[in-house]
Amino acid sequence: MQTTTVSGGPRSWDLYLFDMGNVVIEGITVIEKIAEYYHLEYEELLDDYKKYEFPLMDGAIDSDVYWDHVEERFSVRVEKDPLAIFFKPYWNAPVVQILTSLKSAGKRVVCASNTYAPHWEYLDREGYFFIFDKVYASHELKVTKPSRQFFERILTEEHADAENTLFIDDYLINVSAARALGMTAFHYDKKSNKDIDRDLASFLGV
Repeated sequence: MQTTTVSGGPRSWDLYLFDMGNVVIEGITVIEKIAEYYHLEYEELLDDYKKYEFPLMDGAIDSDVYWDHVEERFSVRVEKDPLAIFFKPYWNAPVVQILTSLKSAGKRVVCASNTYAPHWEYLDREGYFFIFDKVYASHELKVTKPSRQFFERILTEEHADAENTLFIDDYLINVSAARALGMTAFHYDKKSNKDIDRDLASFLGV
């Protein structure tokens, strides 16, 4: 793990950007649940969904457009919005504790997430945003990670410099994009590192 230190201790940043899914919250996957409910082949539905994933997260199309397509493509009758119905996230407790420690230390912590309107509305309704100073969602920004415009929009809104910003995400491609802009970035890879929460806390000095 790469560590950044100043005067022998962990570095402090002016702005902390946290991804939401698979970092602050877990249990975000829905396609497998949807496939099972509608008796569809998971891989076939997943392959189809991936063609629409970024337009959905960019806010270029509404979820209704996708489910109309699914009804025609797979000859099923879709009830309401499965992206919302099957979305049942829960807190990633160790990261929540880290966020709480940062906030207690007076740090500015914001959310920078690729997401869909149905998921974002659920998270807002269920009170998942209270832990952040501000939240930024791709479908509202009309641009997704790893696009440089995603990061630049947030930095502009926050009046922050890339050099004084830390970004944490579970996708290496997003981490690499942030680093290319001059940010410090931490790859939160829980799948391959069982000690990732300890490593993150150590990296942040909390």
